[in-house]
Amino acid sequence: MRAAFCTGPRSIDVRDVPLPQATPDTLVVRVHACGICGSDLHYYGGSAPLPAVCLGHEICGRVATAGGGLAAGEAVVVEPFVACGACARCSVGEPNLCSKLRILGAMEAGGFADAVLVPTSSIYRLPTGLDLDTAMLAEPLAVGIHAVRLAAIGVGDEVLVLGGGAIGLLVAFAAARSGARVAVSARYPHQRAMALALGAAAAIEAERDAVLDAAARELPDVVLESVGGAADTLDLALQAVRPGGRIVALGKFTQPITLHPLHFLMKEARLVSSMMYSRSNPHPDFATALALLERERDLLARLITHRVPLAQIASGFALAADKSSRAIKVAVTAATPD
Repeated sequence: MRAAFCTGPRSIDVRDVPLPQATPDTLVVRVHACGICGSDLHYYGGSAPLPAVCLGHEICGRVATAGGGLAAGEAVVVEPFVACGACARCSVGEPNLCSKLRILGAMEAGGFADAVLVPTSSIYRLPTGLDLDTAMLAEPLAVGIHAVRLAAIGVGDEVLVLGGGAIGLLVAFAAARSGARVAVSARYPHQRAMALALGAAAAIEAERDAVLDAAARELPDVVLESVGGAADTLDLALQAVRPGGRIVALGKFTQPITLHPLHFLMKEARLVSSMMYSRSNPHPDFATALALLERERDLLARLITHRVPLAQIASGFALAADKSSRAIKVAVTAATPD
């Protein structure tokens, strides 16, 4: 089968590799689509060490052969965890915090391929009303749902989201659906337009002064940081949040960041990091994401702005990296319809 590897900055190579084989605890999923994530773009841009494995963790497809209570051909989405299942964190529904965690597309072979090997415990059936063309959004939506839950966002909260990429837009969507009034700072006009379409009350330019001016007016209870990289957005979040407010860091930073300790002390703000998603009560974040995605399928499908076949994945990465292309989410699709 084919699988795509990042071999250097701005270099994607599609290779022939052996087809994975199922085991008693794993199933082979034929990939229908896999989304290009900001994390993948860090590898592609040369700002993060290159994984030795096939990339891609926003995966949906069909079960290749029956097993684990799933029939051959069933439509599924993949939670890209390979966790031990036995440690204290796994036992309370937090495989994302397992000390032995391995992630598909980073430490184990991922979904930019014709097929991927997945632990049976990490496979979710699609709800009846959800199609595979949209289902890959379950993974980034689960990221947003997890962050909103960690921040305890509820009705009437003022929320500021820093960043207008797919994660920022989806966390803004999840916060708005939780009853908050949401503002999104984004660099590009198409990102700001999408934020408003997804339920944000305001969309502002990403310049520091514009963000702080808006924050001074609205006094956000919660600031959700989704930019990461080499940005100074965590310090910006601290300046923007109201005294006693909450900050959630979702962005994947690729270098050490600075945060003024005196400012942090005097704000008495709570800062929490958000690591992907969990399965803790009342429902796994992935299950919540699938239910919400089913209800809002037509709206959320608009986030997928480009689709490219696996053979043209290099052009897909170039599109995703060039925000002037108006890309939000680029899907790498199967060679033939399933």
